[in-house]
Amino acid sequence: MKKRLIGATLVTVIVALLVSGAIQIFHLHQQEEEAARESLRELLILMDAQSAITDPEGVTEQFTQAAPEKRLTIIDVDGSVVADTQADPSTMENHSDRSEVTEARLTGWGEATRPSDTVGQTMLYVAKRFADGMVGLASMPVSSVDALVWGNVLSFVIAAAVALLLALILSGRMARSVLRPLHAVGEALQEALDGKPTDALERYQGDDEVRPILRYIDKLVERLGRQIEEIRTERDKVSLILDCMDEGLILLDREGNILASNRSARKLFGVREGEEGGSILLLTRSRRVRDAIEQVKKSQTAQVLDLEDESLAPGSLRMFLSPVSGRQYEGTPVGVSILISDVTALKRAEGIRSQFTANVSHELKTPLTSIKGFTDMLCSGMVHDKEDQQRFLTMIGVEVDRLIELINDILRLSELESATIQQGEERCDVLQTAQETAELLAPAAQTADVTVSVSGESGVAAISPSRLKELLVNLMENAVKYTERGGKVDVTVTPVPGQVTFTVADTGIGIPEEDRERVFERFYRVDKGRCRKSGGTGLGLAIVKHIVQLYDGTISLESQVGKGSTFTVTLPAAAEEN
Repeated sequence: MKKRLIGATLVTVIVALLVSGAIQIFHLHQQEEEAARESLRELLILMDAQSAITDPEGVTEQFTQAAPEKRLTIIDVDGSVVADTQADPSTMENHSDRSEVTEARLTGWGEATRPSDTVGQTMLYVAKRFADGMVGLASMPVSSVDALVWGNVLSFVIAAAVALLLALILSGRMARSVLRPLHAVGEALQEALDGKPTDALERYQGDDEVRPILRYIDKLVERLGRQIEEIRTERDKVSLILDCMDEGLILLDREGNILASNRSARKLFGVREGEEGGSILLLTRSRRVRDAIEQVKKSQTAQVLDLEDESLAPGSLRMFLSPVSGRQYEGTPVGVSILISDVTALKRAEGIRSQFTANVSHELKTPLTSIKGFTDMLCSGMVHDKEDQQRFLTMIGVEVDRLIELINDILRLSELESATIQQGEERCDVLQTAQETAELLAPAAQTADVTVSVSGESGVAAISPSRLKELLVNLMENAVKYTERGGKVDVTVTPVPGQVTFTVADTGIGIPEEDRERVFERFYRVDKGRCRKSGGTGLGLAIVKHIVQLYDGTISLESQVGKGSTFTVTLPAAAEEN
C-alpha cells in the first residue's frame, strides 16, 4: 500500500508539473514573441524618424548596423521592393498583396507570421507606413523566439527534477504517516491472533482523528482475542476428550480417506501421530471394512462390524460406522465416522463365561444325575433290601452335600468378585491363623497319613480373619489331597517390611508346566480322576486367587512333577495400631 501511495503521489506531481510546464512554456513563447514584435516596432519607428523622405539605402544600412540578425525590406507605394538587407531587390516579387503590407497602408501598422519565400523560414513580420508613403517591413525568424523559449525550458526541467525529488521524499514521509495507524492496527491484530495482549493504542502517537478509530479497533481486538481464546479452549477441551477416550475415533471423507483420528485409534492401529493420513485401507486391509463403509455411504444407515485381524495388536475390534452429512472438518466434508472399541477382553470374558456356564452345568448335572438315578430306583420298588435302600439314601445324601458345597463355592466366588474393602481397617495374625487351620485339618491329614507343620514368625496382614482362614484352608486342603501317603505339607510365615509372605509347600504329585497357568481357573483340574475320587468342586484355587486380588496381594506357583508344589502368597502388612 505504501508503494501505491507513493506512486499515486508521484503521478499526480508529474502530471501537475507537465501541465504547469506546458502552460508556462506557452506563456513564455507568447511573451518572447510579443517582445520580438515590440523590438521590430521600435526599430521601424527609429528608421521612420530619420527623415521625412525615406532613403532606402541609408535606412537599410542603419538597420543592418542596429539589428544585424533582423531583416528590413523597403516597399514602394506601388508594392515594388526598393531595398532589402538580406536579398537583391530586383529579384524580389511585388509585395503589395502581402497582408501585413496592405494592413500597414490602411492602418499604419501590420503584422503577420508566415513562411518566407526568399529565406525559406517561418518569419515574424511587422510593417509600418513611413511618412512618405513607403512601407518598412521588419522581420526576424520565429526560430529565434523558439530558441529563447527552449533556453528557458532547461531551467524548468531542472526545477521540475528538483520538485520531483522533493515530492518523492515528501510522499514517502506522507505514506509512512498515513500508514502508521494501519500499521498499529495490523500489529494489534497480529498480537491478538498470537494470543498476546496488545498495547498498540498506547504505542501509537498520532492525530486525534485517528485515535478514536484505533480505540474502537482496540476494543474489537480485545473482544476478538477473548473469542479466539474461547474457541481455543473449546478446541483443546474437545481434543482432550477425544484423546482421553478409550474408544478410537476416525473421521473419513466421502472418498474413504482419513481426515482425523484420536490417540486411541492411532494406538489400536499402531500409527504414530502425524502419520494417520491416507485411506482407511492402509490401516486395515479387511474387505469387510471396505464393504461396510460403502454400505454406510450408500444406505446412510449405521453399521456394526466385529473385526478379527491377526495383524492388529488387540486382535478383536468392534467398529460402529455412522454416516455423517452436512459436516466439515477443516473445510473438507465428512462422509463416515468410525467408533472403534477393543473387545479382546470382552471376547475373552465371554469365552470364560461360556466355559464357566458349561462347567457349572456339568458339575451340577453329575450329582443331579446320580440323585435322579438313585431316587428312580427307590421309587420304582426295584430295591427291596433295607441295607441297599440305606446305602442308596446315603449316596443321595453325599451327592446332595456335594451339590450344596458346589453352590456355596459358586456363591462365595461371586461374592468375592463383587466385594469391596476399606484398606487398612482389617487385620489378622497370619502365623496364628495358619496354626488354627492346621489344627482344623488335622483329622483329614491324619487320615491321609500326611504331616502338616506351621513355622515362621508372627506377622499381621491387612485382611479379615475369615478370609485369611478361607484362603489357607483351600491351599492347605489341596496340599493334603494331592500329597501321597507319608508326605508332608509345610507352611512358613515370613514378615517383611510392609508385607507378610507365607508359603504352602507339599511333597505331592506336582503340576505339569502346561497346567500351571490354568490352575487358578474355575473348575480346572490337573488330574480329573484324582479330583473326582478326593472330592472338591474345582473352585478352591479360583477362590484363593480372588481373595488375594481383593486385598491387593500376589500369588505365585512353583512346582515339579513328582516332587511337589509351592504356593507363595504375599499380602500387605496391617498398619500399626496407635
